[in-house]
Amino acid sequence: MMRLGTTLFLALAAAALGSPARLAAATDQAAAPDLRVVPRPPALDLDRRPSPPATAAAQSGNPLWAVPLSTLTVTRERPIFSISRRPPAPPVVARPAVQVRPAPPPAPGPQKPRMSLVGTVAGGEGIAVFVDQTTQTIIRLRTGEGHQGWVLRAVGAREVTLQNEHDTAILALPSVQAK
Repeated sequence: MMRLGTTLFLALAAAALGSPARLAAATDQAAAPDLRVVPRPPALDLDRRPSPPATAAAQSGNPLWAVPLSTLTVTRERPIFSISRRPPAPPVVARPAVQVRPAPPPAPGPQKPRMSLVGTVAGGEGIAVFVDQTTQTIIRLRTGEGHQGWVLRAVGAREVTLQNEHDTAILALPSVQAK
C-alpha cells in the first residue's frame, strides 16, 4: 500500500507533467519501482506534409553561417592569419615550355682519303698506287676509278688528285732526301 507522502508527490508530479496518462504511468512506477514505463511513439500522420528543411544556420545554431561569403570583402582584403594582413599574391601562370630544336650538326670539315700515295705512273691513262691506312692493303687505281667514295681524277709525276662528292684532295709522294 502506498503512503500518503508518496501519493501527494505523485499528484504534484502529475500536475507538473500535465496529463492523466502520465500520472497513471508515474503511479505504476511508484508502486513497482523495478518496472520501466516506455512511452508509446506518436502515431504517424501520413496526410501531413513534411515541413521545408531549415537553413544550415538554424540547424547548427551558428549565426555566421547565414552570412554569405560575398559580403565579407574586408576579410578577403585583410586576412587575419597573414602576417602582413595582405591578401596572397595571385598564382603565377607558367608559360608553356618552348621546345628548342637542336641545331643540325655542323657540316664535317674537309675529309682526307684514308690512303697514302706510294707511286704514280704518269702517262696516257695514269695509274696511282696507294696503301690503305686502315687495312694496310695495296690499292691500284686508274684515272676515273674510285675507292671508299674517292675517285682518282688526275695523275701527275709526284702527286695525284682525288675527289669525292664535296671535297678534293691532293696527295703527294714523300720527298726523297739524300743521305
